[in-house]
Amino acid sequence: MNNVYCIVGLGNPGARYFNTRHNIGFKVIDRLAGFFNIKSFDTEESYLYAITEYKEKQVVLMKPLTFMNASGRAVKDFYDKYEISLENILVVYDDVNLDLGVLRMRPSGSDGGQNGIKSIIYEMESEDIARLRVGIRNEAEMEKMKTSDGYDLADFVLSEFIDEEKKVIDKVTDESKNAVLSFMDAGISETMNIYNRNILDENNHN
Repeated sequence: MNNVYCIVGLGNPGARYFNTRHNIGFKVIDRLAGFFNIKSFDTEESYLYAITEYKEKQVVLMKPLTFMNASGRAVKDFYDKYEISLENILVVYDDVNLDLGVLRMRPSGSDGGQNGIKSIIYEMESEDIARLRVGIRNEAEMEKMKTSDGYDLADFVLSEFIDEEKKVIDKVTDESKNAVLSFMDAGISETMNIYNRNILDENNHN
């Protein structure tokens, strides 16, 4: 069904992970839920979901309950249960290779070392899944976690945003929400032209 969209935000369920960098996908879904005035999510075995209407499209917002490394199971469960075109699925997740504030939408590609999208590619048996990568990299904070063996990226992504970052997270999640709406309105190519940039760079107005 070409008028049904599924927007998947990746993260880890549970209060202890709520404000971690790895959960920015969940935060974008929450921002979309606020935009659509969604008050609560329904529960399936492997995911939370909410269904709404947007410009004659049906939109499903989803948060997997499987923990990040098994996110693909939730997406596959949904895909098998409902008729939806693969190109109408958009996955939103954190990317430690991009600085905080950088957004990157792509129609396909490899997992880039991110275990959530890795699981989705594996379960769906396809790399042709649109994704919005939300940068979370903070070089100064990563330096603090450096050991003689180098960085432990797991420690970094599972740490909470510091106060300085929290001041800009609102803008990051809001622009990510706008990028998702643009994906449904204008398609992926036009959205990439507008939103693939550092949205915190005031000199960069695409």
